[in-house]
Amino acid sequence: MWLHHTDDGDQEREGHTLIAACTCGNGYVDTVLEGERYLLQILTELRATSGRFLHNSGWPDCDSQRRLRAWGDTRP
Repeated sequence: MWLHHTDDGDQEREGHTLIAACTCGNGYVDTVLEGERYLLQILTELRATSGRFLHNSGWPDCDSQRRLRAWGDTRP
């Protein structure tokens, strides 16, 4: 699980994104955080799934966004 901070110098576009593995095991899911309360809510929900986002079969799915691969695997 990662917390990514984005800051392009414009305070209106500054923010945080939480990135965590999907429960399907094929990729990562990210969500833009709209404040500390939202982060705490998401972390509480992720506790039930061992820190993984629930798989959503809708498009785009986690598999098409970011693949989980072994270290050094160069496949796209």
